[in-house]
Amino acid sequence: MNLFNIITGRAKLIEEVQELTATIARYKKETKQLELQIRSYESNYTDAIKNISNLKDTIASAELEITAQNKEIQEKEKLITTYSMYYGEIINVDRKGDKGLSEHDQDKSFFDFLRPKNDNNDFNNDQVEAIRYNMKKNLRIIAGAGSGKTQTICAKTAYLIMMENVKQDKIAMFTFTNKAASEMRTRVNEFLDEEESKVVVGTFNGIFASLYNDVKRKFPYVERIGIEGEDVNEGQRKYNRLLNGLIRKYGLKPINEGEKPLKEKIGYWTNMGFTSDEMTKFIKKHFDDLEPNSDNPLSLRFSNMMTEFNEQRKTERIMVFDDQIVNLLKVLQQDDDAREYLQQRFDYIFIDEFQDTNPLQMEIIKLLCPPDKKDAAKLIIVGDDDQSIYYFRGAEPKFIKEFAQTYSTHTLTLMTNYRSIESIVKAGNRVITHNAKDRIKKSMTPFHYKNGDCYIKALSNPTEEANWIINQAVKIGTNEQQEVDYSRSVVLYRSSTQLKTLLQQLEILDIPFVIETNQDLMGIFNIDGFKQAFDNWVKFINEEQSKLVEWNMILKHTANAFYRNNRDITEFQRGKGDIDPSDAAEFICGRSSDKNKKMVIEYLNDLIQLKIGKPVSLKALIKKFLTFPVIEKQLTKEEKKWIEMESVEFDSWASMMQRYSQMKKKKDEMKKKIEDYHNGNYNALYLLTIHKSKGLSFENVFLIGLYENGLPSKRAIKKPNKTELKKHVEQADPPSTIEEERRLMYVAVTRPKKNLYITLPKTINDKPVKSSVFINEIQLPFK
Repeated sequence: MNLFNIITGRAKLIEEVQELTATIARYKKETKQLELQIRSYESNYTDAIKNISNLKDTIASAELEITAQNKEIQEKEKLITTYSMYYGEIINVDRKGDKGLSEHDQDKSFFDFLRPKNDNNDFNNDQVEAIRYNMKKNLRIIAGAGSGKTQTICAKTAYLIMMENVKQDKIAMFTFTNKAASEMRTRVNEFLDEEESKVVVGTFNGIFASLYNDVKRKFPYVERIGIEGEDVNEGQRKYNRLLNGLIRKYGLKPINEGEKPLKEKIGYWTNMGFTSDEMTKFIKKHFDDLEPNSDNPLSLRFSNMMTEFNEQRKTERIMVFDDQIVNLLKVLQQDDDAREYLQQRFDYIFIDEFQDTNPLQMEIIKLLCPPDKKDAAKLIIVGDDDQSIYYFRGAEPKFIKEFAQTYSTHTLTLMTNYRSIESIVKAGNRVITHNAKDRIKKSMTPFHYKNGDCYIKALSNPTEEANWIINQAVKIGTNEQQEVDYSRSVVLYRSSTQLKTLLQQLEILDIPFVIETNQDLMGIFNIDGFKQAFDNWVKFINEEQSKLVEWNMILKHTANAFYRNNRDITEFQRGKGDIDPSDAAEFICGRSSDKNKKMVIEYLNDLIQLKIGKPVSLKALIKKFLTFPVIEKQLTKEEKKWIEMESVEFDSWASMMQRYSQMKKKKDEMKKKIEDYHNGNYNALYLLTIHKSKGLSFENVFLIGLYENGLPSKRAIKKPNKTELKKHVEQADPPSTIEEERRLMYVAVTRPKKNLYITLPKTINDKPVKSSVFINEIQLPFK
């Protein structure tokens, strides 16, 4: 290296420059590397941005899909809710599970033994479970319409006897009608392969009477507790005569009038489980104010009457059907030895149609099978609260709904309908679901998926409705030989008013028919309100001599029709002889218009004229009666129009009585026709009230008169609260509720096997009418 460069320091600078050049070169290289890395980062960043954008798009798309799926879920939830409202809960029907028991099942031989006697059908899984339940608890079987409940409980009886070695006479099977008891007895004998088993099968009255007679033989002294007698039919006639005489003797007319006479009030209270003392309290609470100033109130007179009544009945041995139950109740309540004996009589007690049990029957059941007694007989109750339609007779659906609150209970359900086609089953589900707050929640499943008719037919008027029903029944019943079997069809109806035009058309066309409730053949003479007035007219006019009591009855009925209460009427009539129509009208109408007073005077004078044989316009008389405020409110428009149209035909009192006699003759003749029909000896169209149809099934059913005030009834009310309900019971005036009317509709809809035709007229008496609320609820097509 040059010395000069060293001295001057140039060499060092050159060295530093070289180092810097190397460093710069290195930095350039690193910079290029960094630039490459930056470009890589920039590329990755761009890709990331794109990915983020893509992810955002994916997320947005997913969110739209989720929104769409949520909407679809909501729509399906709405469909499920709607389905549940109409059909009940969705049930997955596993038909494969109902093909019979496995060959390895211990009870296979039992069910094979029963199979040929069960119409060669297997029991389904639910039925098998009920039949084999081990009875560690009492068994409640909720069995829907057409679910084979009778077969199931009869098979369970056979199972207890054949597989559990229960003695036949230790089993009792209760039902409500002789027909049902006969069918049950026959089926049990078939399953046991015996001509006559020792299983006790019968109605409540029959079995209770048998138990009472049994305990009398064991403990003869208990006979003094009840009321004895030989023939309950003759006893009923003597009972009526004695009671009517005592009502007159004790002056109980104020509580013997109205829609329900005292005899019916006593019968209702008895079935509700009330004693004479409790009945007396009800009369004191609700009826004594009919005579507020009386020193001898109605309740005291009633109590004295009941004492004499029961003493005379014991002395004269006047026994009626209710006594068969009341006697047993008194023995169970009052004698420890007899109660212990009866509690050991049975090991198992079956009760069919449990929803129809009344409080009196339930009280006896609880004494025979005490809920708190370990060795008490086990109960097997079977029924359906949706078919509880006898509240007016004291039947309490609460007993089946609340059974588990009284007894240790295992509950099973039979929800397969073997009777009806699918569309009929679903129609029943839809209508009864609207009783959601007043029922055990359930849904029937159809077994048959066959074709058949199930629709609503709206016709222009009642005449067209009647003719369509007749023509359809002819079509259904016509065979290849062009012969018509009318017995293949049944017409169900709510009230006699709905039958008016159909009966007329059947007579005009000479179509044979039978009617189970032959009182409905009496036409306008069977309409509540008019019926009572007509009976009063007959008693007054047809008597050879005028009787004050008949005249006063007419005055009272007229006063009631202007909202005058019985207390004021009794006070007005007290101590008076024959009351002049003018004085009566002054009292009856009170501050009402002179027009009303004039009308009442004319009405009463018309009756007097008829009494002495003078001609009177019956059309005018009846028209006046129909304008009385209470009558106008009580009768439907159709009923009033019907009465008016009939009255045109009465040109004299004699012609009216002649019409009445003709209808009464037809009613009496119907008894023989209905007997022949049931014996298969009379081909006729069957007319049946819905109430009487319960428990029965038919191939083809016409359900008529589905218009407002037809079904549901005009008199149906919203379900009262407990306080109001208690008042109704104490007054022996059980109300018909919309919920019960809907159960009535459900019973009607579930009767047919193959075809259901629901009919309604669009107009009545040339005026449009609203369809029944049940038409909207049942959601069937119109054709």
